[in-house]
Amino acid sequence: MKFRILITIIFFLLLVTISYEIYDLFKFNTKEDKIIVLPPGISTKDIAHILKENGVIANENKFLILSNLAGITRKLHSGTYRFTKGSSLLKILYMLTLGKTYTIKITIPEGYTSNQIAELLQNRNIIKNKDEFIKIVKKNNLEGYLFPETYFFAPNLKPEEIIDRMTKEFNNRFLPKFELRCNELKMTKNDIVILASIIEKEAKTDTDRKLISAVFHNRLKKKWLLESCATVRYALNKYKGPLIYKDLKVNSVYNTYIHYGLPPGAICNPGLNSIKAALYPSETDAMFFFTKDNNRHKFSKYYSQHLAEQKK
Repeated sequence: MKFRILITIIFFLLLVTISYEIYDLFKFNTKEDKIIVLPPGISTKDIAHILKENGVIANENKFLILSNLAGITRKLHSGTYRFTKGSSLLKILYMLTLGKTYTIKITIPEGYTSNQIAELLQNRNIIKNKDEFIKIVKKNNLEGYLFPETYFFAPNLKPEEIIDRMTKEFNNRFLPKFELRCNELKMTKNDIVILASIIEKEAKTDTDRKLISAVFHNRLKKKWLLESCATVRYALNKYKGPLIYKDLKVNSVYNTYIHYGLPPGAICNPGLNSIKAALYPSETDAMFFFTKDNNRHKFSKYYSQHLAEQKK
């Protein structure tokens, strides 16, 4: 009788212990959201230690034992993770096994300058120092090559990593046939990027992009001044409000009202449609254009016609 009672007690204690351990796998450990960076090559033991130190898990040994039992010790991925409040041990292991890293979705609008991109990235906590980002872009003359697209970035990345991703995207989008077209136009790839950046800032519709491109191509062929207000705005860093005649005389290599040809660099980062427009302009003999009230453009061949249209 005593033996049976002892066996019953042991069984009961064992059941309670097992139940507690199972419960411990599902109970909520994380008391608040945590963003943790696990560097490449990190060991499972070090992962357990980092998670314990940051309050993501309650017990390192249980983490190690369970990962061993599940056969996933060598299958845990490095990266940046966001462990939300209430994450259980099983959920944490699941995330690490599948490599469900934390990224921030961000869309870079077409026509943004590197300064605007840097500020946007810093505001979203993707980079810590926007000045460092801008410095790298200027040093390597990458204005125009930061392709505007929707990206998924981990928080607090190095500016070099962001810039590398964006320039690689540009290179992927600038197709081999575009390179051939540059040769046909007797222009360099950089010339096209610069021209596309001006078109991006001047145009409002895809139809107007190609017509504006044609005007600039016509002016370049005849060695006329491009006279783009967009380049003056870039020189002055003035993107709001009307320009006045004094602005058009600003002493800058980017001022196409006083300097012939293309400016020395892009004035923004153009989208694919503006790049295509720079490569494949419309067929027209127009030499002038201006923006109407509805943000569409009016095109003219002769200056007298251009003035008459403006008066209307």
